[in-house]
Amino acid sequence: MIGAVLGIMNTWNTVNQRRVRLRVTPKHVLFIGDSRFAIEVINLSAFPVTINEVGFEIRGEGVGKRSCAVVLHPELADGKPWPRRLEPREDVSACLNVAHFAVHRGKNIGRAYATTACDVTRYGSSAALAQLREKLRN
Repeated sequence: MIGAVLGIMNTWNTVNQRRVRLRVTPKHVLFIGDSRFAIEVINLSAFPVTINEVGFEIRGEGVGKRSCAVVLHPELADGKPWPRRLEPREDVSACLNVAHFAVHRGKNIGRAYATTACDVTRYGSSAALAQLREKLRN
């Protein structure tokens, strides 16, 4: 009985280690004299992952339809190149200037997202994202 339980737990652990696991967190970032917004992506996987794209969902284009607002050229706090390969437990913060994001003013911004090179997308939200929504609605 113990062997069967341990076999099931071992199988579950092996399957879980092969999944792409990312934590996506929208945040406020303060630069000297400038307020910006960032999407932080942390690789929680047991293997390296390349992040190709970050952005926000845009809702309300039609019934059941969704589009996205991609951050094309994010500013990275560490100055390394984009797209970014993240080792396990490594993170990156993709910054954007909210003033340049004004094209989406009045639209309903949904969750932040990050997409990997193998087309795995993970989503995240935060209180900072709710504040950004309110700012862009006004």
